[in-house]
Amino acid sequence: METKLYTPTLPDQPLLFRLSFRPFVSYLKSQQQQAFSGALDQFYSYLIKQFEQAVILTEQPENDQLVPRLKAYFELATVVVLPLISNDATVPYAFGLPVPLRLYHYSAAFAHLTRLFPLMLTEDKVQESGVDRARFLYRLILEKCYRITVPGYSGPTVRFEQALDGLTRYYQMDINISFVEPHPNGPLPPLEPAWIDFVRYGHPIPAGINPLPLHQFSFEGFSFFKIEDVSEAESIKQLREVFVHLASTPEPVIFQTFETALRNFCGQPGLEVGVMPLTQINGRPFFTPSSQQRSVFLRLSGFQMDADIDPATQRMLDELIHNPQPRRFAGLDALPEFARKVLEQKGIQSFLIYPVTDGPMLLGLLEMGSPRPDAFHDEIFTYIGRILPLIQELLRFQLQQFTNQLEQLIKLRYTSLQPAVEWKFYEAAGLELSLQQAGTVGKAVPIRFSKVYPFYGAVDIRNSSVERQKAIRQDLTDQLAMIDELLKTVQFPDDPVRLAHLRLATTGWQAKVMAGLTPDNELSIGRFLNSEVTPFIRLLESIPDVPTILLQEYFNRMDGETGRFCQAQTNFDHSIDRINVLINTYINQQQKQLQTRFPHYFERFRTDGTEYTLYVGQSIAPNHPFSIEICQYLYEWQLDSMIELAWLTHRLRLQLPLPLQTTQLILAHEQPVDIGFRHDERRFDVEGSYSIRYEVIKKRIDKALIAGTHERLTQPDTIALIYSHATELVQYLPFINRLQAEGKLKPSTEQFDLEPLKGVANLKALRLTINYPGPKSPSEV
Repeated sequence: METKLYTPTLPDQPLLFRLSFRPFVSYLKSQQQQAFSGALDQFYSYLIKQFEQAVILTEQPENDQLVPRLKAYFELATVVVLPLISNDATVPYAFGLPVPLRLYHYSAAFAHLTRLFPLMLTEDKVQESGVDRARFLYRLILEKCYRITVPGYSGPTVRFEQALDGLTRYYQMDINISFVEPHPNGPLPPLEPAWIDFVRYGHPIPAGINPLPLHQFSFEGFSFFKIEDVSEAESIKQLREVFVHLASTPEPVIFQTFETALRNFCGQPGLEVGVMPLTQINGRPFFTPSSQQRSVFLRLSGFQMDADIDPATQRMLDELIHNPQPRRFAGLDALPEFARKVLEQKGIQSFLIYPVTDGPMLLGLLEMGSPRPDAFHDEIFTYIGRILPLIQELLRFQLQQFTNQLEQLIKLRYTSLQPAVEWKFYEAAGLELSLQQAGTVGKAVPIRFSKVYPFYGAVDIRNSSVERQKAIRQDLTDQLAMIDELLKTVQFPDDPVRLAHLRLATTGWQAKVMAGLTPDNELSIGRFLNSEVTPFIRLLESIPDVPTILLQEYFNRMDGETGRFCQAQTNFDHSIDRINVLINTYINQQQKQLQTRFPHYFERFRTDGTEYTLYVGQSIAPNHPFSIEICQYLYEWQLDSMIELAWLTHRLRLQLPLPLQTTQLILAHEQPVDIGFRHDERRFDVEGSYSIRYEVIKKRIDKALIAGTHERLTQPDTIALIYSHATELVQYLPFINRLQAEGKLKPSTEQFDLEPLKGVANLKALRLTINYPGPKSPSEV
C-alpha cells in the first residue's frame, strides 16, 4: 500500500509572537555563571539590571513613547550580540520579531540597504517559502521545549535579490533565535521522530502522523537579524548550475545565463561580457553566427569574421591564437583603429581579452567591455582565476557540441568518410551549419575535387556467371536424380495417379535441366520441388517399405528453407568468398601504405570479383605538394599489385572446392577528371562531359572483345591494359620492361584493337602474360 506524504506549512491561524526581553535576561544570567573575572561578572550584573527593567517595559501596552526607549535597550543589546570590532556603519543588522517580520531597531548599514532597495524585504523579493518558515518554527520548538538540537540544519535564513545598474545583487539574512522562547498553551504534544526529519532534511511527514500544532504555541522574545552580501557565492552557484542543464537548454540561453552570472560576479555596472568558443575546422578557426554572437566585439559591431578585415585586426587575432596571453586596453588606444572606432561608438572605453586555454589548446576567448576607461585593474584577473575552471568547462562542452553537430550533419548528408577527404566534408558541414544558424535553409553544400587523376583496376572471376549456372544445374540434376530413384522404389496404392504424375514431371524437368534453364524455368522448378515433391516425400516417411537411408540422405542434402540441393552452389559461393577475402585483404594492406605516400580517395566495388578507382591530386590534399612523379609511382603500383594478386589467387586455387580463375584489368587514363559528391547516392561521381566519358568506358570494358573476333580481352593468367591514346600506354612501358626483365611478366605481349562498345569506340589494348613463380606450401599461401 502506498504511503501518502504531506509537507507542513504555516497554520491558517495567525501565530502569536510577543516582544519580550525575558529570554534575553535568562541568556545573560546563564552567561554570568560562566564569567571568569569579577569585572565581567559586574558587567553582566549591570546588563541584567537594565534589561529586567526592559522586561517590565515590554509588558506594558505599546505606545509612541515606548519605541525610543526600546531603541536604547536594543543599542545596549548590540554590545552583547555583535563583536566589538564591528560597527554600526559596516554591519547591516536589526532587532525585531521574525513572524511576521517586524523590526524595532537597525544599524546605519541596514538602513542604507533599505534606502537603496526600498522593496528589499517585501514578499515578492524574499526567497522564502511557507515550508522554510515552518521548519524554522519546528526547530525553535524542538530546541526550546523538547531540548532536542537538530544537527545538519543551519537555522533560518531569508534570501532576496535586488537589481541595480544592470547588476543583480544577492543577500542573505540570518535570523538568530537564541532570544525567542516558545510556550505551549496546554500540555506538550508527544514527540514524533518525523518532526526531527522534517527539520533536518525537509522530508515530508507521512500521513497518519500528527504535525506539530504550531497554533497551540505562543512565542516571546526577539530575534537578531544580520544581512550578508552573498552575490559572489550566488553568482558562482549560478555558473555551476548552468552545467546541470547543458544537454537540455538551448545554446543562446546557456550563454546568456552564464554571461549574466559572470557580470554579477565581477560586480561592474554596464559591463559587457562575452564567452566565445574558438571552433575550428581542419585546424583553422571557423566562426558560425551563433559563436560570433558570443563575442562582445563581434556582437556590438555586427562584423562577420568571414568578411574582409583590415590587416591590423587580423594580426591581433593571429597573435591571440598563437600567443594566448590576456590583453588589457585601457582607453582603447592600443587597439587597431577599426576595432577602437567600433567600440567607442557603442560607449565602450576599456576592453579586456582573456584567452581561455586547456594546456596548449586554445578553447576560446573571454571578452569584457566597460564604459569606464580604468575598469580592469589587476584584481579582475583574481576574479577570473576563481571561475576559470567553469569557463573552461563551458567552452569544452560547446566545442564538443560543435564537433557532434558536424559529425551528425556529415552522416546525414554524406557517408562514412575516408581520412583523405574528410577535411572537405567538415568544411562543407561547417558552412551548412553556419547557414542554418543564420536562418538560410537550402540545398546541401556541394563537395567537389577538380583535376584529380583516376586509376582504375579490376580483378574479376573468370566466367563467374557461367560457373554459377553450372552449379545450379548440377544441384538440380543431383536432386532430380535422387527424386527419380525414390519414386521408382516406392509403391503408393492410396494415390497411384499422384505418384505417376510426379514420376512424369520429374523426368520432364530432368530433360529441361540438361537442355539449359531459363530464369522462368528456374522459378517453376522451385515451385515444383517445394509444393509437390517435398510434401510427398515427407509423406513417404510414414510408409514402411520406403528405404529410410535413401530418405535420410535426401533430407540431409536438402536446404531447409529452399527445399533444394545446394552443395555445388555452396562450393561456388565459398570459392568466390575465399578469393574476394584474399583480394580485399591485399588491397587494404596496400591502401595503408599508399595513403602514407600521398593522401587520395579510394573507392571499391564488390561484384563477383573486386574493382577499384583511386583518385589523386592537389585538390584532395592541399597541404601536400603534388607532382607527376606520384602518378608515375601509381602506374608502377598498378602493374605490381596486379601481378601480386594473380600470384595469390593462382596459389589459392589449390585450396578451393571449385578452382576458379581470375582475370586482371587496368584502364589507362592520363588526363585529370573532376569528381563531385552525389548526395542522393552518397558517393563520388565524375563531372563534366570529358570526365563522364571516362566513367562510361570504365563501366563497359569488362566485356570488351578483340576486334574482328568473339574473344574476350580479359583472360586468366594475363593483365589487360586498355587505353585510348598511345601516350597513355607510354606511361606504363618503363615498368612493363622492368617486370619482363625481372621475369614477373613473360617477354611476349599482344596488342589489339577492341570492338566498339556502346557509346565508346577506338579503344586499344595491350595484353601481358604473367609468369608464375614456383609453388608454395599451404601455410605460405
